[in-house]
Amino acid sequence: MRFDTGFLTSQSFMGGDMTVSEVIAAIQAGNSLAGADLSGLDFSNQDLSGADLSGANLSNCNFSGANLSNANIQGVSLDGAVLINTNQHGIRIDLDLLRARISSGWSLTGVDLRGLDLSGLDLRNAKLSDANMQGCNLEGTDFRGAILNEANLSFSNVRDADFRGANLKRANLTRADRTGANISKWKLKKAFIAGDIAYRS
Repeated sequence: MRFDTGFLTSQSFMGGDMTVSEVIAAIQAGNSLAGADLSGLDFSNQDLSGADLSGANLSNCNFSGANLSNANIQGVSLDGAVLINTNQHGIRIDLDLLRARISSGWSLTGVDLRGLDLSGLDLRNAKLSDANMQGCNLEGTDFRGAILNEANLSFSNVRDADFRGANLKRANLTRADRTGANISKWKLKKAFIAGDIAYRS
């Protein structure tokens, strides 16, 4: 498949016959790859930062050592994909992908979850360091044993959430509604909370 760097729609990428170099060129040109069939491609050590891959078929792709920072991978298929040492800082994912990644024990360091409704989810032992959960609904969410170092939970609803055993070092809980949350003052003192009522449990 050959293309220029002009405006392209996702229909341009539905054939499933793109090469890695064509995909990278499309991303660098600012084209969306939403809905594209990219299955089986080897993106190891490639720069896909900022790419719109929403709804794409990424099954059996190799992303080892790749840069996926700030990419949109909402609604993608990652069946059989390899994501070892992948830079995923700021990637935008959806709820289904979040659940799948957590249940498989993968790290979600730096992911962008802003505004998602994660209320009541089982996020025990989730690796969410530096994740952006600003404005999320986390009411009743189970964070026991989760790693939330430097996570942004500002303006979120963490009412009745369970943080027992969670690591909140330098997590931002500014303006988060912590009513009824199971979180010790000792844990809060390791977090960052702006304002006069910072350590009120």
